[in-house]
Amino acid sequence: MNKKYFILNLILTVFTVTVFFSCSKSTIQEARLAYEKKEYFVSGDTYRKIYSKTKAKDEKIESSYKAAECYRLMNDSKNAESWYRKALKIEPSNADAQLKLAKSLKANQKFEEAIVEFKNYQKMSPGANLTVERQIKGCENALKWKNDKTRYNVENVKNLNTKWEDFAPQWFKKDQIYFTSDREKGASSSRYDWTGNMHTDLYTVLYKADKKNPNNISYQLPALVDKNRLNGKLNDGVICFDSKFSTAYLTRCNYDNNLKGKSCRLYTSTLSGSEWSEPEALPFSSDSFNCGQPTLSKDGQTMYFSSDMPGSVGGKDIWMVTYSKRSKTWGDPVNLGQTINTEDDEMYPFLHEDGSLYFASAGHVGLGGTDIFYTKGEGTDWSDPINMKSPINSHGDDFAIILSKDKESGYFSSNRDGGKGQDDIYRFSMTPLVFNLSGVVRHSETKAILRNATVTITNSTDTGKIIFKTDELGSYKLKLKSYTDYELFAAKIMYYDSKLEFQTTKGLLQSTDLVQDFELRPIGLDQFTVRGILYDLDKANIRPDAARILDSLVLILKKYPMVTIELGSHTDCRADSIYNIGLSQRRADSAVAYLILHGIDSARLVSRGYGENELEIKECACEGPNEREQGRKCPEEQHQLNRRTTVKVLTIDYDPKPKAIPPPVTPPKVTRPGTRPAPTQQPRR
Repeated sequence: MNKKYFILNLILTVFTVTVFFSCSKSTIQEARLAYEKKEYFVSGDTYRKIYSKTKAKDEKIESSYKAAECYRLMNDSKNAESWYRKALKIEPSNADAQLKLAKSLKANQKFEEAIVEFKNYQKMSPGANLTVERQIKGCENALKWKNDKTRYNVENVKNLNTKWEDFAPQWFKKDQIYFTSDREKGASSSRYDWTGNMHTDLYTVLYKADKKNPNNISYQLPALVDKNRLNGKLNDGVICFDSKFSTAYLTRCNYDNNLKGKSCRLYTSTLSGSEWSEPEALPFSSDSFNCGQPTLSKDGQTMYFSSDMPGSVGGKDIWMVTYSKRSKTWGDPVNLGQTINTEDDEMYPFLHEDGSLYFASAGHVGLGGTDIFYTKGEGTDWSDPINMKSPINSHGDDFAIILSKDKESGYFSSNRDGGKGQDDIYRFSMTPLVFNLSGVVRHSETKAILRNATVTITNSTDTGKIIFKTDELGSYKLKLKSYTDYELFAAKIMYYDSKLEFQTTKGLLQSTDLVQDFELRPIGLDQFTVRGILYDLDKANIRPDAARILDSLVLILKKYPMVTIELGSHTDCRADSIYNIGLSQRRADSAVAYLILHGIDSARLVSRGYGENELEIKECACEGPNEREQGRKCPEEQHQLNRRTTVKVLTIDYDPKPKAIPPPVTPPKVTRPGTRPAPTQQPRR
């Protein structure tokens, strides 16, 4: 009995093993074929099953490594990490698995472990290239930037997202966004074997921002874009528009030549009314390579896009192509070069209207799988890309960013932890920068505070002036705008204006309190000389050079309407002293007359002739009875310096307002004796 059952079990075992190995070989062929066809969802699932069943080492090696590759290509870093570990356990010398394990650890925020594994890879591959150093630097930066403060506020736009892939938002007009999604019930009825999800389609959503709080946004339900035009049978999406929103450029993965949607090209469509035209392929894209993810310059003449076409530096590069208005054709694509493109992938470019280029990269120093970077330049000449850091970038894949005109808000895509689905759309806004400018106005000599001084401010973005008055403490305070240059000066009656000062908020990345103090030099009540009001010998007329000086005095007097002055004229010591008194008075009178002619109230002006009583240069020999015995012969230029007019401030409290003239008082009429009194109005009875 036992022998019978033993023989039966032996027969069954042999039969099962034979069938299994036959099945295993067939299944491996299926997995390989699916992998070659980029059906990673199918291939990965098949390899996983093979690994769990087979005992053969070579099949274990292949199935574990290829399963890891499928998970990596489906952006599932957690499962990829697990399967790369399995592959390395069986085949420790697999350098490619070692490198990709390190990348998976980095994507899973295990930065310390990732650094160790990257260095292990360097030991296995002594000729490891710059890409590995960048990966290690990215891990180090992630640890360093972890606690950095940032202005960015990031939120998941749950109304747009599903449990599937939702990504690549794009502005359309003022209140609408287009985006790409592989959610259920789209234009296609078939699934995409690469991901196992439905094929991607274009969707649109209307939104409305609160006027008082622009970051409070309500979204309507997303709607599928025109099913028969922009959305086809397979993968459609990642769209951009010209500045008039009348022409669209989109990515469409075609199904010609049995490619089954795996070769993507760029297409264009025009809007007529509310309908888009049938998309037409752009001539520079081809079925022999991939082109997609377009962005357009403001003038519509330059397009940037991602492609793996021949001539690429790495896997996918950022390229540009220009449009000729004359020939109405697109030219030949140009690679942006190795400042932008690396040995890895660069994708999802976005050109801001200020000329800044944003893009996603897996090759530059980053925090996760792909990070978002920005650069400035044009053509093929660009600055070194700058990582946007956390929270825009994460340990996952972050890509497809768009920014508002002021760059204070926008949207991007990410598969980071905590999302609603696989790829989600996120919105970011920036905490407003607060710039306060304050200062104190003081007396330049005594340092006493100056109340009621004016601080006049102009900026580079607005016309007009802002004027502040200092308070009881001599201080002023105001808020400044971001990215703005300012010019300001202080003034006060009976003080000279301060020099023009300069402040700017450009380049300031954090809220800052700026200080600008002023010191004003007083216009003293003592006498001062207005240089240049000189006279010809024995003349009282105003010379052209003196007129220019008096014109400047007119401006000063108009600026300080409460000031009254004395214009004192002087002569040299030649001629009779009595004659010189009269000459100097005529000169002072002519200066006053000039000021009155130019709009200065005569009540503010006093003229006085001093003759030769207050000489500027006293050593000159004089003529007439007062000639000094010890005097010396002076040249005419020195005599002329004595022929001058000086200005002395008399008062600073003149009231420029005209005094009200009281109405004339009508004297009472006097009744002469014998006259009859005037009749009075009697009330009617």
